[in-house]
Amino acid sequence: MPTAFSYARFSSARQQKGSSLERQKTMVANWLLLHPEYSLSVETYQDLAKSGWKGEHIKEGGDFAKLLTAVQEGAIKKGDAVLVEAIDRTGRLPVLEMLSSIVSPILRAGVSIITLEDNLVFTEASLNEGGHIYILVGKIQAARQYSDNLSRRLTASYDSRRRLAKEGTTPKRNTPVWLTSKGEVIQEIADQIKVAFELYTSGLGKAVIAKRMRESGVPALAKTSGPGVEGWLRNEAVIGRWNGSEVYEPIVDLSRYQLAQIEGERRKTAPTAKTATHFYVGLVKCGSCGGNFIMRTIKGVQVSMRCRKRQELKGCDNKKVIPKVVIDAVYRYTSTPAARKVVAHEHRGVNEKAIIAAEAKVLELTKEIEAMVLAFSGTMAIPEVAGRIQAMHAEREAAERELALLKVTVERSPTVWRVQGRVDDLGRTDPQRLAAMLRSVGYTITIHADGRLQSSESETVYRYAGVDRCEDMYRLVAGSNQLLISKVPEEEFDEWWEPGDGGEVVE
Repeated sequence: MPTAFSYARFSSARQQKGSSLERQKTMVANWLLLHPEYSLSVETYQDLAKSGWKGEHIKEGGDFAKLLTAVQEGAIKKGDAVLVEAIDRTGRLPVLEMLSSIVSPILRAGVSIITLEDNLVFTEASLNEGGHIYILVGKIQAARQYSDNLSRRLTASYDSRRRLAKEGTTPKRNTPVWLTSKGEVIQEIADQIKVAFELYTSGLGKAVIAKRMRESGVPALAKTSGPGVEGWLRNEAVIGRWNGSEVYEPIVDLSRYQLAQIEGERRKTAPTAKTATHFYVGLVKCGSCGGNFIMRTIKGVQVSMRCRKRQELKGCDNKKVIPKVVIDAVYRYTSTPAARKVVAHEHRGVNEKAIIAAEAKVLELTKEIEAMVLAFSGTMAIPEVAGRIQAMHAEREAAERELALLKVTVERSPTVWRVQGRVDDLGRTDPQRLAAMLRSVGYTITIHADGRLQSSESETVYRYAGVDRCEDMYRLVAGSNQLLISKVPEEEFDEWWEPGDGGEVVE
C-alpha cells in the first residue's frame, strides 16, 4: 500500500494564530477518505512561519529540506505521494529554481505531488506527456508574481511611512503595547514599561521582570513573556522614535534607554546569572569553590547558609554553616560603600547622563565598524571603504576622549544619609532589586572553610566563632574585637545540619 506524506507551510507568525494549519490538516483528512488505497504516514512535515519566497523551508532546519532528504534516502519511495494544499506551499521561488530544487527531486524519485485545492496529481509522466507542465509552471509563476507584488507594495508602504515620519507625521503601523493604533500613549501601560527599564538596568533578569509585569494588574500585560520584555528594551519607540524620526511621545528617558542598551551588550558576554528569590543568594559566595551559598529555612524561618555544592554533595570541602543573623551583621557593617555606588547609579546627574550617552555612542560606532569590516572583508583596498572605516575610527576615538573627560569630572555622589535612606527603602519594598543592584557593582561576602567572612567592600576580616554559651549569642570576631549577636531560639536552628536532615533550601 502506498503512503501519503503531508506537508504544511505558512509564512508568518500571525497565520499561526489563525486557521491556516487547521485548514491544511482538514484537506488532508478529506482526501484520505476518498483515497483509502493510501495510508497516512505518522511522519508529518511542517514549516510554520517560514517564508517560501525566501526559501527558508529548504534551508538547514526546514522541514521541506528534511522531506527532500527522505526522498533522496528512500524513506519516501516510488509510488508514495506528497500532499500539499497548493503548489505555492512547496515554495514561491523563481520558476527554474522551483523546478530544479523542489519539484524535480521528488518526481524523479517516482513520488507524486498532489495539490489538494484542485486534486491535481503531478508525476514525471504527467509533466512529460499529460501537459501538466504548463499548469505547474503557470501556478509557480502566479505564486512568485503574487509574492513579488506584495513585496513591492510593502516596500513602497514602508518608504511612504518613513517619509511621513521625517516630516513629523505619525505613520500608520503596528504599534507596541503602550501605544494606541494612532500612536497615542496608554499611560497605565507606559508606566509599567518604564518600571521594566528601571528593573532591567538595576540588574534583574527579563523573566523576573515579565513575572512582575504579569502581576502588575494591567490587563494588557497579563501574558508578558521574557522575549516580550526584550522587545520593549530594544524598541526605539520608548524614546519616541521610529526609523530615526521623532514621531511619538517618549515614555522612557533617553539616558535610561541608552543604559539598557549598554546593559544588554554587557549581558551578552557575562556569565548567565539567574535572579535569585532570596536576598543573599548570589551575594554570599563560597571561599573554596566560588559557588553560591544557599539559604536554609525551618518552619518558614530563614536560619543559616551553606555552600550549595557541599549541600548537593558535589565535591566542595567547605563544611561551614553560618547563621543568617551573623551574615546580616557582616552585611550591615560592610555594605555601605556598595550601597553608595548603587544609589549614585540610580540618581544620575547631568554629567553622568552625558557619560551614558558617550558610552552608547562608542558602543554604536564599534558595532558599525565591525559590521562594515565584515561586510567588506577582502575589499579594504577600495579607497571609499577604507576611508569610511578610517573616519569611523576617528569618530570613535573622539567619543572615547569625551567619555574619559566626563568620567574624571563626574559629579559628587549623594550624601550618606540619602544613600542609607534609599537602601533601607529598597530593603523593605524590593529586596530582590536591591540584591541585583548590589551584584551589579560587585558586592560579595565570601565565606571560607575556617569561618572567615570577607566582604568585597571592606578590608576587615570577620570570623564566625560559634556560640557564646554564657550569653546565648553568636560570636563574631573582627581583629581583636569580639561582637556578640543575638541568635534565633536554639530549637529553630541546628548548626551542623546535613543533607536530608529536614528544612527547606532556598535559592
